[in-house]
Amino acid sequence: MRTKKKRIVVITVFYMVMLTFAACGAQPLPEQFEEDTIRELAEQAIAFFNEQDYQSILDMGSAEFQELLTVDEFANQCDPYLDKNGTFKEISKTIFLGNVDKETQAVYGGVVMVGSYERGTIQFTIAFDEDMELIQFVIR
Repeated sequence: MRTKKKRIVVITVFYMVMLTFAACGAQPLPEQFEEDTIRELAEQAIAFFNEQDYQSILDMGSAEFQELLTVDEFANQCDPYLDKNGTFKEISKTIFLGNVDKETQAVYGGVVMVGSYERGTIQFTIAFDEDMELIQFVIR
C-alpha cells in the first residue's frame, strides 16, 4: 500500500509541473538554460521514443521522473502513437519555454517539438530541471 501512495504523490507532482508549463504559456527560456543543450537532449529523448527504447528515456530523468513509470507502462502509453503514425520523418516545429516555481524558486527549461511521421504528427512537451535531468516527457 505504501508504494501505491508514493506513486500517487509522484504522479501528482508530475502533473502539477505539467500543468504549470501548460498554464504559463510560452514563457522565455530561463537564462540558466541554453537552447542548443535543450534541443539536443530533447531530440535524443525523441530518438529513444522512436526506437521504443523507453528505458533510455527513463534513464535521462530525475529520480522523481523515474518513479513515475515502468518501461512496460511507458510502452503501453507510447506504442499506440508509433503504431498509428508510422515512421518518423523530422521535427517540423520547435518552441522553447521555461518556468520558475514561485514557491520553491526551482527553474525549468523545456521545449515543445512537433514530429512529422509518415501518417501524422506527434507533439512532444519535454522539460528539464537545472541539472538537465528530464522531468517531463508528454506526447499528444
